[in-house]
Amino acid sequence: MKFSHSSDDNDRKKAGQKQDAADHSSSRRVHKLNLDEEEDYRRIQENLNRLDDDVFDGEEADSSGDDFIPGQEEPISFDFTESDVERFRRINQEEYETRVERRREREKTHAARFGGKKKELSGQSGSGTQEQAGRRQERAASAEDPGKRKRRAPQVRRQEAAGDKRRPQQGGVSADTIFISRANKSATNKEIRRVAAVMLVLLLSVIGYFFYFSIAQRRSVVNNVHNARLQKLADKVVRGSIYSADGQILAQTTVNEDGTTSRTYPYGAAFAHVVGTSDINKSGIELNNDYDLISTDLDPLQKSLNEFKGVRSPGSSVTTSLNSVLQQAAYDQLGDRDGAIIALVPSTGETLAMVSKPDYDPNHLADIYNDLLADKDSKVLLNQATQGLFTPGSIFKIATTLAYLRSGADPDSYSYDCDGAISLQSDSGDSYIRCYGGEVHGEEDLTASFANSCNASFANIGVNLTVEQLTDASESLLFNKPLPTAFTTSQSRFSLNSSDSDWQRGATAIGQGDTMISPLHAAMIAAAIANDGVMMKPYVTDHVTGSKGETLYQTKPSEYGRVMSSSEAEKIGDMMEAVVSEGTAWRLSGRSYSCAGKTGTAEVAGRGNNAWFIGYAPAEDPQIAICVLVEDTGTASSETVPIAGALFDTYFSLKSTN
Repeated sequence: MKFSHSSDDNDRKKAGQKQDAADHSSSRRVHKLNLDEEEDYRRIQENLNRLDDDVFDGEEADSSGDDFIPGQEEPISFDFTESDVERFRRINQEEYETRVERRREREKTHAARFGGKKKELSGQSGSGTQEQAGRRQERAASAEDPGKRKRRAPQVRRQEAAGDKRRPQQGGVSADTIFISRANKSATNKEIRRVAAVMLVLLLSVIGYFFYFSIAQRRSVVNNVHNARLQKLADKVVRGSIYSADGQILAQTTVNEDGTTSRTYPYGAAFAHVVGTSDINKSGIELNNDYDLISTDLDPLQKSLNEFKGVRSPGSSVTTSLNSVLQQAAYDQLGDRDGAIIALVPSTGETLAMVSKPDYDPNHLADIYNDLLADKDSKVLLNQATQGLFTPGSIFKIATTLAYLRSGADPDSYSYDCDGAISLQSDSGDSYIRCYGGEVHGEEDLTASFANSCNASFANIGVNLTVEQLTDASESLLFNKPLPTAFTTSQSRFSLNSSDSDWQRGATAIGQGDTMISPLHAAMIAAAIANDGVMMKPYVTDHVTGSKGETLYQTKPSEYGRVMSSSEAEKIGDMMEAVVSEGTAWRLSGRSYSCAGKTGTAEVAGRGNNAWFIGYAPAEDPQIAICVLVEDTGTASSETVPIAGALFDTYFSLKSTN
């Protein structure tokens, strides 16, 4: 068999020596071969086999067909026998088997060192490892039997090609590298999921915030005095009327011949603070329902036509829960005395009456407004029923009684011998807390102490309660907390510290000290007791009616929550009934209906007393709860109890005629 080559024998020998050295060096570096190099080696072997099959077919090639090699002018011929070729092939096969054996030894060593990490990857790359092992076995078998290489099915080659895509293109990648890469990818995915979760929560919060103010707080937002849209609406709409629950007009707008409007209040000062005013000193219902009164339910086309014609559209009207007869009776009962009266429905929170004095006539407020502002001591513009704060006096004994019931003491075993006063340590020495007028009540249980409004007995209870017990009971009744209502209110205050003297604790227990309360808050406490311990949110707007007579909005009664248990409400209610039957509110007894209540006479430095009465009727099925406050006067028994009786009579008289 003949091959063509150059005539330079020395160059050929040198090239052969270099090839032998390269083969020897390759055998030393065989441990650096990876799977890609093995694949290359396999392809070289297959090409060599095909070349051998084509060239060495048992016949010598014609020397005249020798290929010309560039750079060689005179090609020469030399012969290789088939045995020589077979010998070179056997040498190459031995080298290949040696490399395969070394690779297997390295894999065993690697598996022993990093077996745990490979197990973690087994679930993800197990199938790929099995495929690679299968291909190695096939290559080894092919090396032993070269004839099998030609008989490999195309499907197997396609499977190998698919498997090759999973292998790195350059260099080998160890299991450690794969494990670390996948661990980093997993950690990155976790961070992405965390960020996505945070962004989702923020998005949902913004959506919830939007819906809360768009739906739940829509009325309060649009009625805000800083809402510039309200004035634009007022210029296009005739402000709606305000009605009492019994259909009386409390406020209305008239259109003058020149197109201007004027707001009038038929009942004058009787509803001044609760209804308020719309122009100067906007307040009361005029403020809380401002948007309702200047909005219209006309269709957009009709509104556009009215604007084009220069005609104002009719606004919606507001119907309140106020009863005009009961309101007028409360206003008349106060007379020329300063104070406040509130009447509520215990089971719903409806406001039946709300009177505050000193008062003003809203029809003529513009004439006196500047003078009222100039008088720093004037309370004329203040709604004392909701914004005034006063020393509670003995009506606070309800909170003290609640703290005593919660202290774990047995109320049935309580006993105190009243001699008209109790001596307690104060910051300046021994000081006395006396019953009103120095009255001696003698031996009393808890109910008698409550009915007689015995200051000495309740001061004794106060010093035996902890500061925390008194504070917790007071705050459960919403002292130091905002009241749950749309009215503009002042927050009632309760203050007592562990460093305070016994006298201060005793004075606080009987409603003196630093405690302050609003009349609305006092009425809500009485209503909660009447309602089995559940406090309702007071409201005055019953419903809003459009210009076509359709109801646009209806207030639904809403609970604030339970401020005392049913048993606590029942026990305190029994004591309030005793106040009427045998105690300080005896003037309410003997009527056609039963009453329950608590009187209070708060001493105010430099002026007369503040007289209180809070209560409800009928005692067995409460339908009305009231609070009466008269400032700078005498005792509660003589001042507020008769007013309460007159209001109860008016209410039940109305009930009987309806």
